[in-house]
Amino acid sequence: MNCLHKLSIATLIIAAPSLAVAQGKGAHPAPPVVMGKSAPVRQDNRQAKIADKTARNDEKAADKAERATDKTDRAELKFAHDQKLVTKGIRLTPAEKKQLKAIEKKYDADYRDLRKKEVAADRAAKKNGTADSDAAFQTQLSQLQAQERTDMRAVLTTQQQSIFDSNVAKLSTRK
Repeated sequence: MNCLHKLSIATLIIAAPSLAVAQGKGAHPAPPVVMGKSAPVRQDNRQAKIADKTARNDEKAADKAERATDKTDRAELKFAHDQKLVTKGIRLTPAEKKQLKAIEKKYDADYRDLRKKEVAADRAAKKNGTADSDAAFQTQLSQLQAQERTDMRAVLTTQQQSIFDSNVAKLSTRK
């Protein structure tokens, strides 16, 4: 490219933005003035809007708290049904693995049913405007977990049972 082309390109690069800045921002047009009886009358309902907003914020906070409790319930169910932590450090034979899988599968449906009952109870409590007690859920969960662990322990040998018991003790202190 020759010098004249380079100079014209540089001029365009520098001049175009400076022209836009020089023009500045234009004044915004004023809103149209409505005169006469046909003009809409502004009703001052700010108090109602503020009350609605606070009610929505309260509902959001309640929903957030409910989701948090649901999340902890789901985590507790998953933790209760997790056999990997209980059988950690135990060498299982294929037959034992198969039996433990069958036990896990058997109790899986029970855990799902317990979860469904808890969700239904939470919804009913929310609909009625009452507080749902999780104490019943916790007792049912611990009973189900104890039954599952008893069945699992019965499959293991005496040496494996001692490791199993120590794993269960570690998990119970971890809660």
